[in-house]
Amino acid sequence: MLTLIIGLDPKSSTAISKCMIMGAAGSTVYYNLRLRHPTLEMPLIDYDLPLLFQPMLMLGISIGVTLNILFADWMVTLLLIILFIGTSTKALIKGVDTWKKETVMKKEAARLEAEEFKLSDGAVQDYKMLPSGPNAIRHDDDVPLIQNIHWNELSLLVYAWIGFLVVQIIKEYLQTCSVMYWIVNSLQIPIAASVTVFEAICLYKGRRVIASKGKEVTNW
Repeated sequence: MLTLIIGLDPKSSTAISKCMIMGAAGSTVYYNLRLRHPTLEMPLIDYDLPLLFQPMLMLGISIGVTLNILFADWMVTLLLIILFIGTSTKALIKGVDTWKKETVMKKEAARLEAEEFKLSDGAVQDYKMLPSGPNAIRHDDDVPLIQNIHWNELSLLVYAWIGFLVVQIIKEYLQTCSVMYWIVNSLQIPIAASVTVFEAICLYKGRRVIASKGKEVTNW
């Protein structure tokens, strides 16, 4: 949209879009910190999930930033087209699959409602929301914000964020593409890998679980 509507070049629009996404994501996280899961006794945010994938996601973005500088504009545009075709196709397939499932659920709900109506001899029944519906998210006043946050997991995420930030700041004061520049830049790899590998080992050995999956067992 920044390229087609506003007319920015692909490289500038890529960078600005990241800042826009960051603002939206920050406000969403701040709002969700206070919420409880609608069906499980846990916060709405499952901290083990971002511990598993977010450090590597940040590492991928850093690699993408480097490639964004190296590649020509036409190459960036071509890669964006390929990316958007892939994500749009995936979203379409997911949407169709969700539509099919919801259609089956609506038919089943209509059938059950008709049976209940017959059993109740036409008496009006109160409508009940699904337990996992959009309005089921609980603003649980019994759990304070401080207790609703998993501070150990959050501290590991903050460690990764601060580590990446320090590397990016130090890199700006070094000669571009010098030996020291690439040594400092490569420090992002152990920072990201240390958090993700730690979480992966804990999940594999059963010391941690993806609590938001409930009783579903995952063979790590």
